[in-house]
Amino acid sequence: MTHTHTPGPWITECNCIRSERGNQRFDLVAIVPLNHDEWGANARLISAAPELLEALQMLMPQEPQEADSYDRAMWEAARAAVAKATGKGDA
Repeated sequence: MTHTHTPGPWITECNCIRSERGNQRFDLVAIVPLNHDEWGANARLISAAPELLEALQMLMPQEPQEADSYDRAMWEAARAAVAKATGKGDA
């Protein structure tokens, strides 16, 4: 799979999110303000983004041909999230 974003895994470190492979730290991905009550939750969500995107992309070929309205809405939400993350949908 080709990535246009900084490859994961991403880790949280203090108020920074970094790309890490092995024992090496690479790119700074984001800085989350320390004075905000939700910084830890935001940092965890951002650091999980590469894995969440990859998981959704792996699911896309499994979409059933026939689905009820609940399942259809779920698949449409997944497709929209992938499109948004890859720059092919609304940001």
